[in-house]
Amino acid sequence: MNRIEGGVLVLGLLLAAGGAQVGAQVVGAKNPPATPAKGPANAAPAADLADTLAVNFVSRVAPADRENLKGYLAGLQSRTKDRWMAVLPAAAKPPLSTPGEVKIVCWVHTDGRVTNIAIEQASGKAALDRAAWAAITGSSPYGAFPYGIAVDQVKVRFTFDYNAGAAGAPPGVPLKPRS
Repeated sequence: MNRIEGGVLVLGLLLAAGGAQVGAQVVGAKNPPATPAKGPANAAPAADLADTLAVNFVSRVAPADRENLKGYLAGLQSRTKDRWMAVLPAAAKPPLSTPGEVKIVCWVHTDGRVTNIAIEQASGKAALDRAAWAAITGSSPYGAFPYGIAVDQVKVRFTFDYNAGAAGAPPGVPLKPRS
């Protein structure tokens, strides 16, 4: 079963002081339960962990455009998550299930081009950072903005949260920022 199957899509409108942000988050399905294998008795069981991806606007977007871009943002997030699952490194899979969080910012233009990609917060694990970067670059260009959007480009932040449940939190709960 593909890890993305059964994913849950949650859309929310977040208001922040000084500007509003629209957020979309998809929580990956839990790994399917391990089936008894005809292998050694000490084989590692499947982990009960979740990888999450959130996409938020960083730049200010007019309320009408913000509302009209909600569906676009969800599609952008879904396409990126699909690519991310395809390039997920071995370090992020059981039995290692290395936790980490990567934040990447970039500009998405009306025609779907992505420019000025930059890692805002690295995970400290090069393999996790590379996979997050590859998820965005491998998914772009995205589709064009819906008709009637007044802005030419928006700055977005992708937050890739690997194995959120690995730090003792329930699956789907983002890791607390590291000091």
